[in-house]
Amino acid sequence: MRLSRFFIALLSLGSGVLFAQDEPVSKTEELKDSVREWIETMREIQNAEDAWERDRVLLEDQRSALESEIADLTERVGEAKVEKEGAEKESLDEIAKRDALVAANDMLAVEVRKLETAMVERLPSFPRPLADEPRVKELMEQIRQDAALSGKEAEGGLTKRLNNVINLLTEAEKWQQTVHLRDELHVSDDGQKFNMKVVYFGLGAAYAVNGAGNFALVGTPGDEGWVFETRNDLAGDIKEMVDVLNGDVDARFVELPIDLK
Repeated sequence: MRLSRFFIALLSLGSGVLFAQDEPVSKTEELKDSVREWIETMREIQNAEDAWERDRVLLEDQRSALESEIADLTERVGEAKVEKEGAEKESLDEIAKRDALVAANDMLAVEVRKLETAMVERLPSFPRPLADEPRVKELMEQIRQDAALSGKEAEGGLTKRLNNVINLLTEAEKWQQTVHLRDELHVSDDGQKFNMKVVYFGLGAAYAVNGAGNFALVGTPGDEGWVFETRNDLAGDIKEMVDVLNGDVDARFVELPIDLK
């Protein structure tokens, strides 16, 4: 289910709610307001998707440029080695070429490190189910390790490290464009544990409810990871949305608050 085609729950940023409609609207003005809020919600969602798309395109362009530069530098390094081995001594031109290659490799290492650092800063925004996927988990761990490299180690494996960043960003982009229903264990404020159904709207918001429909949470990404706030007043609406997603009831609009930052 892509967000652009998902009609079960529409997110409203202007009024802070997801609009619900269980019965036909009888007043023209209410219909106009609903349509206006729906359009604004779609615009905000599209802006979020566009931002991720721009990041992805930018990194892909950087990867293509860096890979081309790496290939060129590798070829030139090989040629320099052959020339060095076949000569009795290096000429001044050969020394200058070697120095230029070393400088280019140093610059490339700096740029890859910047990308790794930026990605590590974004990792807390990955929802638990996404971060627990084997491929994503492996990429996250590898990028953390690469970002922590120092000295000569930080100058090696640049092509593989760049690909790791691009591949992880691709996985995040796929998650961002889809609504996900997951089973998770959460703990209430008084220490009780509940098996809950959690609905993730991309990387922006999540709603959770227990089987009894009397305990609910609203989740948002934070600097240290996702934060779930108790919202038992929304338990009924969230339960209804989960029932729709499971196909237990007919499709309908569900009214829920949302805060997309």
